[in-house]
Parts: sequence; C-alpha cells; structure tokens
Amino acid sequence: TLISSHLAGIILPCSRLVKDQIARQIQIDEAIEHLVPHPAYKFLSCRMMPVVSEYSREFTNTAWEMLGKYSRQMVLQNSVKDEGLIWSIKPASELGTSNKSVSLNRCISNYVVSRGSGETLSEIEDKFNVPDLYRCDRTKAMFGYCKEGFGKLDKSVFVMSNASKNGEFLDKVLAESWRKFQAKAFLYQYENFGLGRDWFMESFNIMEKVNLDYSGLLM
Repeated sequence: TLISSHLAGIILPCSRLVKDQIARQIQIDEAIEHLVPHPAYKFLSCRMMPVVSEYSREFTNTAWEMLGKYSRQMVLQNSVKDEGLIWSIKPASELGTSNKSVSLNRCISNYVVSRGSGETLSEIEDKFNVPDLYRCDRTKAMFGYCKEGFGKLDKSVFVMSNASKNGEFLDKVLAESWRKFQAKAFLYQYENFGLGRDWFMESFNIMEKVNLDYSGLLM
C-alpha cells in the first residue's frame, strides 16, 4: 500500500503553470524526460510527505512550508523517512560556507507534485530550486499541482528524484543478491526456466555499471 501510494501521487493527473500562469496538464512522458536527461542515469527514488496511518489522517493538519521543508531534507540526506533528520545539513548557499565536509545527495533532477488546497507555489518551489541541490547549476525542479487532496490527506507532497546517492540503495540490493547467488539459493528454480549462471552474471555486470555511474556523481 505504501509503495502504491507513493507512485499514485506521482502518476495521477496534475498540472503545471506555464506562460501567463495558465495551468497545463503534465504528461507522464514529459515528467520522465525531465527526470532522466541522460541514458546512463535512470535509477529513481520516490518520497511522500506526510506518511500517516489511515486512522490518523483525519487528525493530520500540515502546512505547505513544513511539507516542503521535510521533503527536501529527506532528499538531501537520502532518507525515506521523516524521522531522525539532521537539520544542520543544508545546501552551502544556506550555510554561508562551502560545507565540503558533508556529503550531500546532489540531484540530477527532481519532480515535485503537491496535492491539496491552498497556495503552494512559493513554499514548495523555494525549497527545491536551490542551485546547490543539483549537479548542474542550471537545473531546476519540475513542479506539478493538483487542488484535489490525495486520499484523506488535506495536503501532501510527492518527490521523485534522480540523485547521486540513489546508488546506495542499489549497492545494498546487489550485495545481498550476490551473497544469495554465491550460496546458490533457489538457483535451480531459475534454471528450470532457462535462466542460468551466465544470465545472472550478465545481469550483475549491467547493474554494477549503473552503480558505478552513480558513485561517480559523488566525486
């Protein structure tokens, strides 16, 4: 349910403001083109704020400024939870220092969708259009808006990111997969469908290349 909620918040129809503040519906291929500007970097992560149980939703009343603040901090720290965030970690422009000792999650691109009533433009856009957040200074986030709330939430923010530390998630998956492959766990079941050791080795090589590309973004 949690995964489907994250994806639904991104995929469901929303609009963006174009010339003369006219709303135009965003097509999903348009969002993907923004998120994946280079064929070597296609590994995306998704975050949602707030995450509350069904029984607590009717008692949840949040402000756009808070949702934008927490969402961006989760991206900065490569966290999927809004708990235990370190607020001293900020883009260098907001600290007035180079902040080189801190490894920020620099983004290739962000797609931010706000769902709910009220003015959201400045509260959300100001948080995600900070140049230090991106690998390229000219990069800006794409924003989508929908006045209809999501589920029973009055306000919610969804962020899909293509960022340097996305490779950390992949690294953990690869390590666990390689451990099971070496132990030949369930390998015989895959071989019954024609997926032998060579197929797995080729797949590992492809994913290691993706992981290496993202690791290079941290340098």
